[in-house]
Parts: sequence; C-alpha cells; structure tokens
Amino acid sequence: MTRDDTDHTIGDRTVAGDPTDEQFGRLTVLADSGHEKTPDLDADAYYHRQVTGDRTDVEVVTHALELGMNVLLKGPPGVGKSFLTRYLCAMTNRPLYRVTLSETTYREDLVGHLHLVSSESGETITEWVDGPLTRAVREGAVLLLDEINAADANTVAALNAVMEQRATRSLTIPQTGEQITPHDQFRVVATSNPGYQGTYELNDAFEDRFRHVELSYLPEAVEVELLFDRTDLDRGRESDVRDLVSFAGRLREAYVDGELSTPVTTRELVRIARFVEDDFMTLREAARSELVARVDEFDESLVRTLVDKRL
Repeated sequence: MTRDDTDHTIGDRTVAGDPTDEQFGRLTVLADSGHEKTPDLDADAYYHRQVTGDRTDVEVVTHALELGMNVLLKGPPGVGKSFLTRYLCAMTNRPLYRVTLSETTYREDLVGHLHLVSSESGETITEWVDGPLTRAVREGAVLLLDEINAADANTVAALNAVMEQRATRSLTIPQTGEQITPHDQFRVVATSNPGYQGTYELNDAFEDRFRHVELSYLPEAVEVELLFDRTDLDRGRESDVRDLVSFAGRLREAYVDGELSTPVTTRELVRIARFVEDDFMTLREAARSELVARVDEFDESLVRTLVDKRL
C-alpha cells in the first residue's frame, strides 16, 4: 500500500498510522507509517475459509478487531492461526509484535526490564527497556501471543488491566511507576492449541476478555492447490498430491481421536512435496523420512504402518 508522508512518530518511536477511509474485511486500513514491524504479505497469501454461516474467518476476526475486541484463535497446530494475524496486519498496515509463550516466559518478558548502562559521565545508571507488550501498547500495534495456554497464570496476569474495555484499560510498569494509556489501535490476538500436551486451562475471567474464533484445517481440495502453489511439482503428480493430503487427513483424525500425540501440519506436507520434486524421493520415502523423524517416539510405529498402507 502507498506510504503516507504524514509524521507518525512520538519522540524517536514510530507508531501506527492514522485510520483511512478504506477497510479490509471489516477492519479499517491504517495509513502506512513505515513501521518496521508491519508485515509484508501479498493479498492472496491467505485462504479465507468459512467459519460461521456464510462468514469467513477474515470477516469475523476483522469485525471483532474493528469493535475493539481482543481475539483468541483456537485450533490444532498448523491451521494458520499466527499466519492469519500476520496477514491481517499486513493488509491493514498494523505493526505486529509476536511472542511465543511457554512455562518459562515471565512477566518481564512481556512488559520489559531495567538494565545497567554507562552514562555519558561514566556513571553506571539503570535504564528501562520496553518489552513487546509495552511497545505494542505505546505504538498502537497488535500483540500476537502464540500458545497463550502454555504460559502460567502469573505471566498472563500482566495482561489483565491492559485488556479491559477501552475506557478503563491501562498498563502500569511497577519498576518505574509509569501508567500508560494504550494507543487507540492497540489489540491483543492470542492463539491456543486446546488439549495440546504441556498446556494449561485459562481461567474464565481471562478467557472472557477475548472473542473466540475456532479454526480448522483447510479443505482437501484447497490444500492440494496450496501444495502446488508452494512447490515446483508438475501437475502430472496431482494424484500423488491428493494421496498425500488424504493421508494427512487420516493422521489428523488419529490426532483428534488421541491415537497420535503429534499433529500433522500443512508446512510438513509442503516439505514432503518438495522432496518429491524431480523424483528425488518417492512419495512414500519422502513422507516416511519427514514424519517418522518428526513424531513422538511412541507414534513412530503407527506412522510407519499408515505410510506403508496408504502411500
């Protein structure tokens, strides 16, 4: 999109651009402020899939964000939850800060910390360094929290006040006493893999701060086309690609049913297909070498059996 020459800086900090008259989906497009954290993606980089009635995931999520809501994208790994967020930020000129959470993520990893620096006079002083949450709050960015249910309660508690309704939300930095009113464009998008090993249940009060949107894997026909788009496979291999996508569907069913502890993503199918290019490997060899090395050791026997039977 065209760069806007309006100054979008506060001090030495670039912030989100002003709202324009355009919309993408249901979300207002911002003027391009040239922020270094704004993703760059093509308009056709994401497949819009139906999630509710005749509404697509893009329509539902953009409508929620336009209304000032925070969004929780739920679904198994590899369905495009994080990519959807990057895509919407790219299409609407929104800066994006991304954090992948785990049990070793602490409040300071989100908010920021004090560190020691040498002043011009040679003295050692403490200086505050913003974390990704604080930067997003100041700059009007989207904060993407991957695997929100992998973080413990003390970490996500840092988000409670900043995710209130617009009129009451704020961020307080205990170390400095600063209280920040979030930029009007600030939003939180989180992703979760329900029931995935090593995750926690979010408490009801925290979950209530989100608009929940469920995503699932792409339809088989769409995933077939995606594999051709992302590889150099000849159309003469369409039967093999369809077999691979159908096979992935069987593994995903096994994952949902608890037979497998490791999910199969579209990214893995792309890697398998790339190794079939130029007949470097047969489809069976490529699938076996990718998936057996990828899955949990307890899943190896079942995956080998399914590869040999179905490919």
